[in-house]
Amino acid sequence: MTKNILIFFVLLSSMAFAQEAPKTDINEIISSVNTLNDSLAIEKLYLQTDKPSYFSGDTLWFKAYLFNASSFNASTKSGIMYVEIANDSNRVVTRIMLPVFNGLASGQIALNEQEIPQGGYTLRAYTNWMRNFGEDYIVKKPIYIGNANDKDWLVNYSIQPLTNTEQGKMQLSLELDRIDKSPLGLRELQVQIADEKKTWFKNNLETNIDGLLTLDFELPQQVNSKNLTLNLQDLRKNEGNRKLSIPISLNRPEFIDLQFMPEGGNLVAGLPAHIAFKAINEDGLGTDVSGKIFNSSLQEVAEFQSTHRGIGTFNFTPLESEVYSARIELPNGLYNSYPLPTTKSTGITMAVNNSFQSDSCELIIHATPNTVTGPYFLVGQARGIALYGASFNLGKDSLKLKISKDIFPSGITKFTLIGPDNNVLNERIIFIDHDDNLRIQLTSNQTSYQLRDSVSLAIEVTDKNGMPVQGSFSLAVTDDGQVKTDSLTNGSIISQILLTADLKGTVEDPGYYSQSAKDSKKWQDLDQLLLAQGWVSYDWDKVFKEGPVLPYAAEPEFLIKGKVVNMFNKPVANSGIVLLSKKPFLTLDTITNEQGLFIFKDIQPVDTAVFFIQARNKNGKSSNVGIEMEEFSAPDFTPLNKRMVPWYVNTDTVKLLSVNKQIQLEKDQEEATSGTLLKAVVIEGRKVIKDSKNLNGPGGADVVIDEEVLEKVGRMTLGDLLYKNIEGFGVRTNSSGERYYTVYTKFVHLIIDGTDTEFFMSDSASQYEYFKDYFDYYDAEEIKGIEVMTSTRNALAYVQRFLNPLAKITDHIFIEVTTRSGHGPFLKKSIGTYLFKPMAFTLPREFYSPKYKASSTVDMTDIRSTIYWEPFITTDKDGKATVSFYTADNPGSYSIIIEGSDMQGNLGSTRSNIKLKNK
Repeated sequence: MTKNILIFFVLLSSMAFAQEAPKTDINEIISSVNTLNDSLAIEKLYLQTDKPSYFSGDTLWFKAYLFNASSFNASTKSGIMYVEIANDSNRVVTRIMLPVFNGLASGQIALNEQEIPQGGYTLRAYTNWMRNFGEDYIVKKPIYIGNANDKDWLVNYSIQPLTNTEQGKMQLSLELDRIDKSPLGLRELQVQIADEKKTWFKNNLETNIDGLLTLDFELPQQVNSKNLTLNLQDLRKNEGNRKLSIPISLNRPEFIDLQFMPEGGNLVAGLPAHIAFKAINEDGLGTDVSGKIFNSSLQEVAEFQSTHRGIGTFNFTPLESEVYSARIELPNGLYNSYPLPTTKSTGITMAVNNSFQSDSCELIIHATPNTVTGPYFLVGQARGIALYGASFNLGKDSLKLKISKDIFPSGITKFTLIGPDNNVLNERIIFIDHDDNLRIQLTSNQTSYQLRDSVSLAIEVTDKNGMPVQGSFSLAVTDDGQVKTDSLTNGSIISQILLTADLKGTVEDPGYYSQSAKDSKKWQDLDQLLLAQGWVSYDWDKVFKEGPVLPYAAEPEFLIKGKVVNMFNKPVANSGIVLLSKKPFLTLDTITNEQGLFIFKDIQPVDTAVFFIQARNKNGKSSNVGIEMEEFSAPDFTPLNKRMVPWYVNTDTVKLLSVNKQIQLEKDQEEATSGTLLKAVVIEGRKVIKDSKNLNGPGGADVVIDEEVLEKVGRMTLGDLLYKNIEGFGVRTNSSGERYYTVYTKFVHLIIDGTDTEFFMSDSASQYEYFKDYFDYYDAEEIKGIEVMTSTRNALAYVQRFLNPLAKITDHIFIEVTTRSGHGPFLKKSIGTYLFKPMAFTLPREFYSPKYKASSTVDMTDIRSTIYWEPFITTDKDGKATVSFYTADNPGSYSIIIEGSDMQGNLGSTRSNIKLKNK
């Protein structure tokens, strides 16, 4: 696959075909496909984390593997990658940049409780180059960050439609318990059910003595149930004003979405059809269904039943001018009907039989009698490379081809049928498994271990023929009592790179499909998954046209790039450029080229790197020019469809045991360390922003963000600064659907260098869009300070100066921004200079693993949930390596996961466990 690509061409001529087809055309198509693939140089990224979920205050450890998508060799395209965490509102709460060497990178993110509170998040990883190919290539991994303690509540709820009432009437049943399962009886609560636009229920209710309550509410059909939230507030005094916000999942059978995907693309009259379907519940997950297919005369023509996660297939032959629908029976005895795709009167269908444990697959092409004879072209691709080609003309009979699987590597293979006009007629993807992944063997030095015992693991990696393999691997050891490592839910480097990375949407339980080549039921389910969720990696139109223009440049290394322009925005050639930096200490100079561009290389931004860049003329003085920097543009990804449910909602026994174990361990640790430390008392002076135009005088504000804070945040927009530092800052939507920036319920007003930005806003403009432009436009490095006036005392002068005299002071807050240029909302940059603050490289730290002596006392001070993390294990020429670590103070068992690659096309993953016992 990497250097010498063997392409199989088939020229078909037999009784089934009218005439011999030209071979040169298929050669041209194959060449065009592979030329396009080379120019795209698509990357695939895999991220192994030390565990799937975290507690507040944990550190998230990860290892990244960046591959060329065609060869699975280390990608040479990108030397920089980005990892970020977004909250359930899709706002990025942290983003880091890492250097990539030989396709490998590792790092860590501290999950600070103040910056990343308890809740559901999405971990994302990508390179700038990957953004060219759509979000399906971006690694998106849901994670939950918890913060359990013995004062938490457990919430169990269920929602059912009320029977014998009008549609939309629902009943919510709640059960509230303490963490020890004792009921929260006679507890007065404010209960609210709302979506992002409207509150559908709100009332003060009280639980009965068993902690139970029920309520009825009405929910119109047009309401998007995916955005419903149950809000609970404890109304008892001295209870800390407890508030819980819980995503509601309804999953009403009448709202099941049933989708149909004919094999090859279309239903064609008179031709046998193999149809995949997927049933999706309101929560976006698959749900099992069964039903029947009817024609327009309500005659049954087929039956169907899902086999795994709402996915299944059925067969029938559609007739011309017929309309077909599917019907499923609901629990109330009624039916839901769903239309099948429209039947075409003429056309071609393509089916592939990928039989279990067969060394070949059978491809069958059917065509209606009036179809153009040809020439037609069949292309077989794997990993973007065309490895098989056939050209033919259609005759009267169907075409059957037997194609050896040995032509293609393990993973997804795609067959594409192309018509005489170069239009794609049919596509079908199948999975091929040669059982050629790396074999990883873990051998522990003992059968079981005691607490604070030394563990030694011998690692041996071979290929399928037993030959030793040198490669890079990452290993995580976690405590089963605190961490649930579900192999079905989380998958592995093999399932991600070979399977799910090439499928659209979320694949539920990706680990389920592992070892499918040894299980006929899984093999069938895998084939149905590909029929239901297959996707095309690029537009075939691009194959027959000039190469695509890609907007996002690859980043093989960190560069500081910019452009010098004069007052007429024309490039300035031969302008002297000086770069100064204290950390790292640098003094560099260069000159601009004919296009006014300049570049600095071989710089490693570390910590809070700040670079002062100045344009100078021939006399060494600052020029009256502007500097435009080429900076990383933060992507705006769509959120994952599924909202994460808090750990304390409808908690199963296994999860509750894990939480209680963690709470008890923390108590034991606190006792072992002799209680808690006294909180330090910090007395701070009033913060003052130099050159501020604050109407109350510099520092006369309720929130002050000064230069000391701004220097620490690194590369961040004004909007992100406000989200991070102003409690309650966000976007609200009114009943008319208009969006506004507010702090809680107060309207935001933006003042820059004493100038009211709304003075320039037209009456028809959206406040949200207008302010968003400013929030995205300004960066932290261009700001001296930010002052926020929320109280009546501090906001009064601003209301009198900028608003209607009758305006209600308590409805408004003012944000005063002092920029470095001091020119208000007109000039962004200081003339001839630029303060450049890129994201700093996050370099890997060593995971702390304690070492104990044989006489060490088990005193519950070591309650690690991640026992050991090693991102860079390199096997030697014999395919061997050894790692060692010490167990902690919690008896039970540990799960071990090791994954990796030789970075030359081969992947490996395995799991193991070890047992612990008390001394």
